[in-house]
Amino acid sequence: MGFEHVAGVGTRVWRWSRTSGTQPRLLHAGKAAFAACLAWFIARHVPGVASDYPYYAPLGAVVAMQTTVFAGLRSGIQTLVGIGLGIVIAGFTMWIGDPGFIAIALAVGIGVLVGGFRILGEGSSWVSTAALFVLLVGGAHAEGYSLGYLVQMAVGVAVGLLVNFLVFPPLRFWDAEHRIDAVNEVLADHLDGLAAVLEADERDEKAWDRQQDRLDRAIADVRSRVSIAHESRKLNPRGALRGSRARLQQDGARFRALERAAWYTTDLTELVARSGPVSDGLGRPDPAFAEPLAKAFRELACMIRGECPESAGDDAIAEVERALDASKEDPSHVAVTSAALVSLRGIVESERRATEDLDTSTGPSAFGHRRDVRR
Repeated sequence: MGFEHVAGVGTRVWRWSRTSGTQPRLLHAGKAAFAACLAWFIARHVPGVASDYPYYAPLGAVVAMQTTVFAGLRSGIQTLVGIGLGIVIAGFTMWIGDPGFIAIALAVGIGVLVGGFRILGEGSSWVSTAALFVLLVGGAHAEGYSLGYLVQMAVGVAVGLLVNFLVFPPLRFWDAEHRIDAVNEVLADHLDGLAAVLEADERDEKAWDRQQDRLDRAIADVRSRVSIAHESRKLNPRGALRGSRARLQQDGARFRALERAAWYTTDLTELVARSGPVSDGLGRPDPAFAEPLAKAFRELACMIRGECPESAGDDAIAEVERALDASKEDPSHVAVTSAALVSLRGIVESERRATEDLDTSTGPSAFGHRRDVRR
């Protein structure tokens, strides 16, 4: 019993460290520390004037140690280009006159202007920084300092890229999959909240602005994570592993389906929680349909969490359709309810696509960890 308890705690700690991002952060920190030390060792043996400035090599290693191999290559190249431009700008200002207030102002001003080009990316901030270093630190030895600065940064970037490429090059699939699951929970909570609004017939537009903002931020976060997962496969030897491409395509398909579901949920929010009556009964669902709509929202939330079979969503929508068919209300009174019905159907279809041919052995399930219900 004691061993099983310890093993259970160990399993929970392991899962927490993975889902919270602690594992990849620890690995990334260890690799960065090793790359910086290795760069420092190599930099002290670089021949020529560059050996006088070995402290820039660890800095270059840290610059290149990004979350993906491709991002590290991009960051390293952009940084070196930015430093090179900064050196040129510093040389130009020194050619005008001795370093002073005017030279510093010119170096910073021109550096900021040049750094404004988006193509420089992360190298943009290095333009003015490098120009200032050459002027203020290099001083009378600006030529030798500039060469040493650029060479040692290049050495560090090369070391950082090599370490990131050879030592467990990161693949960011798990993080994207976990975030997709988290957004499904946000989506389910959102639908439960809409059901509560219908049941209580109380609307707080500011509260729903905050709730909608939460959903929008969650979707934007997942979009970023999926993009990083795609990028992590570029120039990555582990990207050639069996199933990695299929897994990446599947995560992308899941996210696109989830994004569509979020769009439909936003429409429902406007209809149920935020919109006021435009005219008699128009602008929000008719009160006569509040009960079946609220039930449908609850069923869809249950389905998204994986606690109910997918058929539950279809059954709930069918009940709303029957209520509409049996209604003798004026058509203008049921128009918004019909629009809500379209959004409900869109959510069901989107979620169905999100779980189609899901390979649960490669990551979390689309609707959480309870996919053992019968369809």
